[in-house]
Amino acid sequence: MVKSINDFLRELKIRIDKLVPDENYPHDAFVIITLQEAITAAMEGNFGVGAVLIRNRKEIVQRGRNQVFSPYFRSDLHAEMNVMTKFEERHKKIEGMDGYTLFSSLEPCPMCLGRLITSGVREVYYAAMDQDGGMASKLGYMPNEWKELATRQDFGLADCSPELSEIALQVFMSTVEGNDNRLRQR
Repeated sequence: MVKSINDFLRELKIRIDKLVPDENYPHDAFVIITLQEAITAAMEGNFGVGAVLIRNRKEIVQRGRNQVFSPYFRSDLHAEMNVMTKFEERHKKIEGMDGYTLFSSLEPCPMCLGRLITSGVREVYYAAMDQDGGMASKLGYMPNEWKELATRQDFGLADCSPELSEIALQVFMSTVEGNDNRLRQR
C-alpha cells in the first residue's frame, strides 16, 4: 500500500519526537530542533526546512521554519530568513554577530546565503546538502564582494549524526515536488 505524504510526515514526526542527541556529534541537539521546525513546516504545507539561531554555542535565541505558503504566501519566509527577520526585529541594537551560530536542516539556497552573509552570523551549519538548490557549498561561485564579506564566517555541514542528516533530507524531499509545482503556477 502506498503511503500518503501526510502519513509519511506523521511517521517522521514520531521518529523526530523520539530523537536523543548522540554525544559523539556536538551539533545533534541543535539539528534536532531544526528537524522539529522542518516537520512542522512540512505538515503546514510549506517546504520542510527548519532553523535555529544560538548564542555562545548554547543559548537558543530564535527558532523558525519555512512559511512560504502557510499561513499565507510570503516568498521571503525561508527558514533561515524567517529566523533572522524575527531576531533582528527583536534585537534592533545588536551591532555584531560574534558568538552567534545558525543551524539549518538544509543547506541554504542562494537567497538565504546572501541574507546570512549580510547578517554577519559567524557560523552557519546545515544538516543536509541540497544538491539542486544549495549555495553554501558553492560559495566560490558568488561574486567577489560576497566572497570577501563571507570570509568572516564559517559555512559547512553540521557535525551531526548521519541519521539526522538523512531525516533532514527526507523531510525536505517529501515537500519539494508539490511545492515546486505550486511555485510554477504563481
